[in-house]
Amino acid sequence: MMAGVRRSLLYVPGDSERMLNKAAELPADMLLLNLEDGVSAGLKDEARSNVCRALRSVDFGNREVIVRINAVGSPAGQQDLAAVVPLNPDGICVPKVEKAETMRDLDLPLARLERAAGIEPGTVRLHAMIESPRGVVRCPEIASASPRMSALIFGSADFAAEARCRPGEDRLELLLVLQSIVLAARAGGIDAIDSPCFNLWDAGILERECAQARRLGFDGKSALHPGQLDVINRAFAVSPEELAWAQRILGELQSAEERGRALSTLDGQLIDDPHRKAAEAILRRAQRTAG
Repeated sequence: MMAGVRRSLLYVPGDSERMLNKAAELPADMLLLNLEDGVSAGLKDEARSNVCRALRSVDFGNREVIVRINAVGSPAGQQDLAAVVPLNPDGICVPKVEKAETMRDLDLPLARLERAAGIEPGTVRLHAMIESPRGVVRCPEIASASPRMSALIFGSADFAAEARCRPGEDRLELLLVLQSIVLAARAGGIDAIDSPCFNLWDAGILERECAQARRLGFDGKSALHPGQLDVINRAFAVSPEELAWAQRILGELQSAEERGRALSTLDGQLIDDPHRKAAEAILRRAQRTAG
């Protein structure tokens, strides 16, 4: 599995061979090859064939490649799994997850498909789309449902429709939901990916959404258009200021330890072990991004 950061996740339509091929050249950390929403019922088989062909023949480099299948219990979803898993994608994205059992019950069939294809069982990871009030309420259980769990991905459009809310540009109506997803992901030891910005051409709105998501603790954000990737990558990258802060924190705490102290002050602020952990996390993220 690709072990880099997950700043940006680009939705790539499975029914477009051109976009599947182009995705290999785009600066996305994650590519979501999409077989579900956005692919009409009449093109499901063609999209599945396109995605399988891309997994066999396209060099996606160090991008993490996951496939969003159709609903797990549907015939199309079962066909997706049977076709895609033997090609060893980095992960499977499951849409509209509302209970932990949905993810847990995938482990055995995935292991069977992996063994049949000569893949080490447990290799293919799971990503859960949280797209409904029920999913949000149960996302702590979903996040820890399986050792394969890798990320929670928020789908705001479906959520807003079901919740009957009307998010404004500041997304205040979604703050409880956004924080709930981050907390569930952190408790489960996995990543959290924010929903896409649906205003494709206003970079200012996208920048504000990214800044908000980063403050809340999200690891990255989804993109609907390649033109959004640069803004998202910049927003979720480690800034020079963050890197300098982390290095100063670690340096000062190291100096304090040499003086026999467990804490110190920096710029008038008391610093101790929680600040060390935050600084170390920043350095790890910077190293993973560089890698």
